[in-house]
Order: sequence, then structure tokens, then C-alpha cells
Amino acid sequence: MEFRLDLDEDEGIPSLSLWTLLGEQTLKVAEGKPLLIIDAFPRRFPFKDSLEVNTSFHIEGEGCFWIKHRLRARYPLFLSGCLASIVMQDGPRNGVYRFLPHLHPESGMVAADHCFRSPCIVIEGSHVSLALVPDLEELSCLQRQGIRTAMTLEGERLTYGILNHRVKGHVFFVGRSFPGFFLGKGEEAALSYYILAERTNGEELHRRVNSFLWERYGRAGLSKLDPQRLPLIEHAELAAEWALLNPENWVEMDLGGRRCGGIFSYNMNCRRPPLRSGKYTTEVFLRYPRLYPGILQLGAAHLTTKPVVYRMLRGLLSRFPVILPAVVQMQSWFNCLRTAYGVYWLALEEGKDELMDRALMVKELALAAPREKGLIPAVLYMVGDKPVWVKGTKGFLHLDWYHLADTCVTGYHLLEWYRDHHSQPAIIDTCCALADTLLKVQGPRGSFPAWIRWASGEFVVDPTLEESAESAPAVMFLALLSEIAGRGDYLKAASAGGEFLSSHVVEPQTWWDYENFFSCSPKTIDWKDPRSRCLPECTLGMYWTAAAFLQLFLASKDKAWLEFGRRALNRLLSYQQVWSPPSLSINVYGGFASQNTDGEWNDARQGLVAPLLFDYYEALGEMELLERGVAALRSCFATMHLDREPFAPLRPSVRGAISENYGHFGYDAPAPGYLEPDWGAGSALYALARVLPSYGQVYMDLERGHAVGIDACSIESLSWEGDRVRFHITSHLNGPRRLRAVFRIREEGLRVELNGRILGYFPSGELREGIYVDL
Repeated sequence: MEFRLDLDEDEGIPSLSLWTLLGEQTLKVAEGKPLLIIDAFPRRFPFKDSLEVNTSFHIEGEGCFWIKHRLRARYPLFLSGCLASIVMQDGPRNGVYRFLPHLHPESGMVAADHCFRSPCIVIEGSHVSLALVPDLEELSCLQRQGIRTAMTLEGERLTYGILNHRVKGHVFFVGRSFPGFFLGKGEEAALSYYILAERTNGEELHRRVNSFLWERYGRAGLSKLDPQRLPLIEHAELAAEWALLNPENWVEMDLGGRRCGGIFSYNMNCRRPPLRSGKYTTEVFLRYPRLYPGILQLGAAHLTTKPVVYRMLRGLLSRFPVILPAVVQMQSWFNCLRTAYGVYWLALEEGKDELMDRALMVKELALAAPREKGLIPAVLYMVGDKPVWVKGTKGFLHLDWYHLADTCVTGYHLLEWYRDHHSQPAIIDTCCALADTLLKVQGPRGSFPAWIRWASGEFVVDPTLEESAESAPAVMFLALLSEIAGRGDYLKAASAGGEFLSSHVVEPQTWWDYENFFSCSPKTIDWKDPRSRCLPECTLGMYWTAAAFLQLFLASKDKAWLEFGRRALNRLLSYQQVWSPPSLSINVYGGFASQNTDGEWNDARQGLVAPLLFDYYEALGEMELLERGVAALRSCFATMHLDREPFAPLRPSVRGAISENYGHFGYDAPAPGYLEPDWGAGSALYALARVLPSYGQVYMDLERGHAVGIDACSIESLSWEGDRVRFHITSHLNGPRRLRAVFRIREEGLRVELNGRILGYFPSGELREGIYVDL
């Protein structure tokens, strides 16, 4: 065996040693002496008279060990903490791979289980990499007992165990040892976890851990109803009607002879509609761009850190109308063109003319926006009936600089419109003008700056994040444009950008974009957690980077880009929720987080990641990616307002809205009233529009031997022989249903049998397009 684990007990407290054979020498990989650090009140001496500790372990596979500590109270006590602590002994080098679910820069801070989405600690040594992974089944049992856990990574010490915690700031966590968790006489609590070791680099071990978590915990969630509550098309109809047909969200205007439309970026779940119609109100927000971001940051950092203050704030917001800016945005978070892309698909699918007309008006808005050197502005204020444009954004702040991520994301979605909906020449003209500017501002190492402006006849570059993951949106835009327009110069520039991303983002794992530093969890550029030595990282940059490499592969057919993309995707999957913790009041399975210094679950970006996972499945054929894509797609609607707590509409017009995320402030609660049509409903609609046309509601890849139920259903069995295929579908919703089943096959046709019923013979073209089956 490559690895050997030794456990010794001294008066009930175990010690651990992990060994490996390196050549002819035995190398100690890690040790915990003592393995457990336990504290309780009242404390009796000797300690074993207060608490009985039984430790067991077994081997789960090569280099994988499961350890369980069973604690039994001999007398009533408060368990202040029970922490398993392991020190890496393999001489880790400087700058090697390290991962922790949540950063904890100050003494006493912890990575709380509120942030355990795909939880693990990974650290790379000179010869061996080590990971500690909580047992999520036992953690669920602890949370049902009201017991919480936390992790820390300090230097080479990995710690996981029972410990209470509280929120500090936005959003970090501080451990709380007093008073602890009460255990009556004879009551038990169990702490379980896995230790994984591998003679490889930390990145490879982390990929193994991600798959381990999915296979052990994540896959089972696909056979359950939650978090999806309705058929996907019904969810989509509610979301689209709220976003585009609700007069609170919709605005029309004439720009350059075009009839255009837009979606206001902000709304609120309160008893009265928001106030934003006043000309002077919007002028105030326009003249003082830091006012609205300042209000949001004040609320995030100070008013919502304590649940009692949060409840007071939510009560106020539920009773009084809120003043909001009359602003329409085409930026990387709030992008009304992305929303309209999804609505247009739904309108075609369901024959809804009014929705189609409004979606087309939003597309016209993107084409009619005034462009400077091809750059598309990101923000439109409606000052009364007068449209006023602002160039770009830095998080919630609107500024007189173009944010290339904003303009490139808008250009990318325009290209998707061209490819999937409307082959309109004006789209290619608009995108080529933008691409020509990108080529002029590309850095010598292939990077693209984050913020630029045109002044005194030349481009001025802001040095902030000049070389970072912010380059990825430009790369994915140029790569897609090169494929559509057949322009080699655009592909050359995109390839140079891909080389930069591979060497300066993926290799050093520097996942930096504007959200890390200029959102609701602000910090200085180059900030680093001094205890774990981990960097702040954001999943938006991971998504962009993975998408950029995929587009480079599709445009160039060079498979080398796929490996870099898969590495970026693996880091992104470290933030996917493979379970739904009992500590949260809603089912959050399948969704995504935003970053490692924020507390949300089910962030709206899962609507962007879901189709990307399907795309990577198409390119790589990994069943895990297909399953994860289904889970992410279903999770898009977990926070929809559907007359149920905690997402009950406070006025009828809010029904169908989707909250941006859940648990944002570090505890079990939704954001108080805050709604964004584009970052929630819009991203969910986009996901459906990108996935369902190609994959249907049931997908059977007979070429690869994979099959999955997508729309609240499961494929229980699948077999085929010759020209006959048999499969059994179980619906997770009550009542009869009609589903579209899409097949990927090489055969000329198949005889199809569903749930014991022979449906007949279907030619291959019809099967690839999708056949309708009744349940």
C-alpha cells in the first residue's frame, strides 16, 4: 500500500500518524499528536471521567481514510469544542497549491460550516498532497442536533471539528467556545471526516476530492424533487412575465429612430412598489454615483451582520416603499440583453408575441447604444423621459471608464443572439468594431485591461487589475467572434489572451476580478489571508476563464485549450453545493457561491455555469459534468417567490421574481427585499434557453452510454440492443407530464420502449431533434 495510517489512543484521546513509502525510506506525511483537542464545561479531572471518546477508522480506497470520533457525555456538560488537528510533515514549498472554503485572516476566525458547499482543505507538500474532507452525512446529523462545525488552515496545520461561530463583518466568522453545545448524560455526538493523500500535486488531488464529494453526496440529489418545485417551463413563464411584462420593471424609449426597451436593474419585495419615476430622484443617483453603492455597502457591512438587526430592517422594508434608481444595465452581473436572450427563446417556444416583441426591443437597445471606438456603454439612466448613458461599472459603482468585462459580456451575448436567434448583420458590425478596439488595447503578454477610456486621442488604461482574470471575457468574446465571422486576427488575439490566462491565472491560481475587491466584501488588491496563505478568489473569473478556453477550443479545434479549461472548471466546481445543509431553511442543492469571503448560497451565477457544464460535457464526455449541469439548472429556481416562506411575495406583482442568492450575510436568511430582474430571473431564463433546445427535458447519449433526467425526473434504467432502446423515467412531480426526450445516436433509427410501453420506430433525425413522451 502507498499509504499507512496509524491511530494510537492515550486515555481516550487518539494520536494519528500518516506514512508513505518513498523509495526505500518511510516518510511521515502528517501527524496529529494529540489528534483531538476537546474542551467542555464543567470540566472534571481526569477528562475521561466527563466524556467518553471512541475513535475508529477504515480504509475507503488507496490513500483515502475515514475517521470517526464518537463522543458520549458521562455527565451533563456543554461541549465547547472538539477539533481534529493534523500537521503536514512533508515540507511544503513556498507558493504551492492550497485551498480552504472560506478565508479567516485574523486570530480566532474560522471557516464556518455555513460556507461548506464542497468542503475540503487541500495542501500540497514536497512529495505528497493532503486533503481533509468532512463527512457530510455525519455533519447533517450534527446540524440536526443544533451542533455546528468549522475548519481552519494555519500554516501546515489542518483543523476541522465541532465549534460554534458568529458572523464578523461581511463576511468572516469568529469561533465561539462559550457556552458550547449541551449534551445530557448519555447523549452522543459524532465527528467524522476523510483524509485523502496522493503522490501528486495539490490541484490533481483537489480534482479527485471534487469527484469524491460528487459521487458520495452530490449524485444522490438528482433523484429528488427539491430544489425544483414546478416544471421548468412553468418556472420560466413566471420569471419572464415578472421581468418583462411587469410595468415596475419595464421601460421603453426611442433611440436613433429605433424603438427600444429595457429592464430596470433593481426592484424590492415590499408591500408597495418602489419609487423611481421621479426625474429628480434619478438625477440625484446620477450626480452622486457613490450614493447607492454606499447604501448597499453600509447595509451589508453593518446592518445585516446581526440577525436581530436584520429582522428589524426586513420589517421596515416590508412596510414602506423604497426609492430606487431608474437604471437599465448591460454589465457582467445585471445584463438585460442576457435576460432578453432567454425570454426570446421562451416566446418562440410558447408562442408569446408580447414577450417576443419586448425581448427584441432589448436587443435593439444594445445595438442602438451610443458607441465610442466600438465600446458599448454599460449603464442607462432614465431621467424622466431622457436617456443618459454612463460608460462602465466597478461593481455597483457607475463611472466614466469602460469596464471591458461589461462591454465584452454584452458583445458575447449579442453573438449568441446572432448564432441562436437572429442572424442580423448589424450584430456582426457592432461586434467587429468592439473587437478592433480590443486588439489595440491588448497588453504585450496577451492580457486585456479591466478599465479603459478614450482621452486626448488615445486609450488610457487603469492599472487596477490590468493583468488578471478580467482578461477572460475579452478572450471568450474574440474567440466566438472569430468562429462566427471567420477572422483569423481575432483568433490570434484570443489565443494570446488564452496563453496569458493559462500562465498567469490558472497556473498560479490567481482568481481575481472586480467582485473580489469592489463588491460587498471589499479588500485591497494583492490582499492575502496571512493564516491560510490563500488568496481571495471569485467564481465569476473562474467561469469566464473556463468559458474562454472552451471558446478557444471550438474556434481553433486545439484540444490543449480544453485541459486549461477543465482546470479552471475544477476550481469553479469547488464552490458548487453538493448537498443541502439542515442549517438552512431552503434546499440549496446544486447552486454556486460567489467567492471565498462571502456567505451566499445559490447565487444567480449558477444560471451562467449550468450551460457551461453542459458545453464541457459535450466536449469531454464526463458524466459528472452532465449531472452537475442538471443540478445547477434546477437550482436556478430555488429562490423563486412562490407564496412560500422565506420567499413569499409581499405584493402580488412580485410573484415569479427570483432572489439573487440565499444566506448572503452568513446565516440562515434571504436578502431583505432585494431583487434584480437580470441577476436571478434573467440568468435562470438564459440557462434554460441555452440548455433545453439541445438537451430537452430528458437526455440520452447512447454513443457514450450516458442518460439523465433534466426537468424534475430521473432515468431509472436504460438498455439498448440492436435497434431497440428501453428506458424507464420517474417523474418527481405529481400528475401526468409530457417531456421532450433528446437522443445522441449513430444508428439510423431506433425502436423506443418507455416504462414498458412501445412507442414505435423513430428515424435518427427525429430522435436527435427530440421526441415527446407521456408519463
